[in-house]
Amino acid sequence: MTEMNTDTLKELIKKDKLYITPELNDKLYLHYKGFKKIENLEAYTGLRVLWLEGNGLDKIEGLEAQTEMRTLYLQENIITEITNLESQTKLDTLNISKNFISKIENLSHMKDLKTLIISNNSLTSAESIEHVKDIPSLNALDVQQNKIDDDPEKVLKILEACPDLRVVYLKGNDVVKKISHYRKTVISRCKNLRYLDDRPVFEDERKRCDAWGKVMRETGDVKLAGEAERECIKNIREEKKAREDRAFKQFEDMVREGQKIKKANEEKKRLENGGLLKDTTIVSTDHKVFGSEGAVIDEKKVEQDMGVGSHLVNVDEMRKKGINPFSGEKIIDVKESDIVKEAREERWGPGSEKRSLTKNVPVSELPPAPPSTNEEIWGEDDFSAEARKEKELEEYYANTAGDKANWENDDEGLSSELKRLQAKTEALNMKAIKDNEERMKLEEPPPAPPSVKERIGENAELGIGGSWPKKGVKKTDFDELD
Repeated sequence: MTEMNTDTLKELIKKDKLYITPELNDKLYLHYKGFKKIENLEAYTGLRVLWLEGNGLDKIEGLEAQTEMRTLYLQENIITEITNLESQTKLDTLNISKNFISKIENLSHMKDLKTLIISNNSLTSAESIEHVKDIPSLNALDVQQNKIDDDPEKVLKILEACPDLRVVYLKGNDVVKKISHYRKTVISRCKNLRYLDDRPVFEDERKRCDAWGKVMRETGDVKLAGEAERECIKNIREEKKAREDRAFKQFEDMVREGQKIKKANEEKKRLENGGLLKDTTIVSTDHKVFGSEGAVIDEKKVEQDMGVGSHLVNVDEMRKKGINPFSGEKIIDVKESDIVKEAREERWGPGSEKRSLTKNVPVSELPPAPPSTNEEIWGEDDFSAEARKEKELEEYYANTAGDKANWENDDEGLSSELKRLQAKTEALNMKAIKDNEERMKLEEPPPAPPSVKERIGENAELGIGGSWPKKGVKKTDFDELD
């Protein structure tokens, strides 16, 4: 142990880089230094927080000059009495746990004391903690792990007398075992309690415990108190459901109000735009009109039925004017690169840069199809030519000529020609598959791998773990190997 002399404090100041002028320091760390006495702190008049835990202090002293103290840590010492704290009138938090204090005393002058931690001491009775009633500002009281073993009613009356008590730690004392329905009883007796032994006290639990405690105090019947608690739980659930229903109804009303506002704004825009709203776009080309789902519809019928929420956009006309029909922005011509030009001409032929994708292209103008891989496999050019012709006919029938599709203007000859080409293509496919199967049958299978006998020689016997030379006596199939 060492004395708290001036030289020691100077060393601490130099080591911890504190202010050299003592009165400028508002915090001072003196914990776990081995001090056995508090002294030489007269110059530190501005201290607000002082750490003195983990030393060998047996008495509280030497703090007369610290009138501005707010927090004092004295835990883990060997203090037996709470004394010499008269100057600390502004103290907010006092921690004197893990000492040998047998009574709470000399704290009534602290009008701002909110937290008192005095756990793991030698408190034994209700009288040893009765002094807390004289501290009206007390919010948190920690007396856990003491030796309090007294009449539970006396202890509850002391806690109940603290007007603003919100946090209580009472566990670890024998008196807890004597309090019937401990948690409900303490909560119902301490009206402002918000925390009890590491568990918060929520609003629903507060209502339940109050209902239970009221009946319990009036009748002393546990059964009736339980019924009152169950009835309170039922009311809490009904109130919760009612709140949820009100919130849901308010949300529905808000949605309906929003829809009304939206319709009113749409009507206002419609009147401003001469009866039309530019919300729904019907895309029109020189040959087709597409609805919102992409279906082809009658352009004249659309113009007759157009009204609120729709307008017609002619794609071809807007493109001719150099305007993007969907965004309304001006189309900027970009020079075609050589790679793109080569790929386009290879697919569509020279002069295809002016080709319109919205117009029908006659079958005769279609470019030749690229070489089919079937020619390399089967060696027959007729198959690829027939398939290409069939594809051209199908594309032709899929397009439209004028107001009608090509298949509507077709005659019986073209339909029969398509059926004939389809049947011929199917026959060619089957013939090619059959020829391929025959070719695979004629090919000789690969030679089988050499047998085990061939690999190890004829003059050897097979056995577990390897082979060995044959013996003089030939073994039958039923003999076991050695």
